Amino acid sequence: QAIHKYVQAVVAVVWEANQYIDKMEPWVLRKTDTERMATVLYVTMEALRRVAILYQPIIPSSANKILDQLGVPENERAFTHLESSPIKHGTPISKPKGIFPRFDVPTNDC
Repeated sequence: QAIHKYVQAVVAVVWEANQYIDKMEPWVLRKTDTERMATVLYVTMEALRRVAILYQPIIPSSANKILDQLGVPENERAFTHLESSPIKHGTPISKPKGIFPRFDVPTNDC
């Protein structure tokens, strides 16, 4: 049951990050306020870094792929680095690649 609560807590952070990016609309900020856009994207990357670190015990391969794409060094992926090793501003990242397959909920056309 503890693992269930752990996963639930991490998923809640993922949903919060998703709501944040939907609300902040960095694709709109790109045209109106690039400095704010950069902040929104940084906050999102940092949330992803933390989530990926927390997911390592559950889905290590996928979590490490996320950390690789964010440019997080392998020696900064332990729980002890959650607070002490944020992504450095200006860290370049490559074009993101999908890690999880898209899941579409089937519609019932009855």
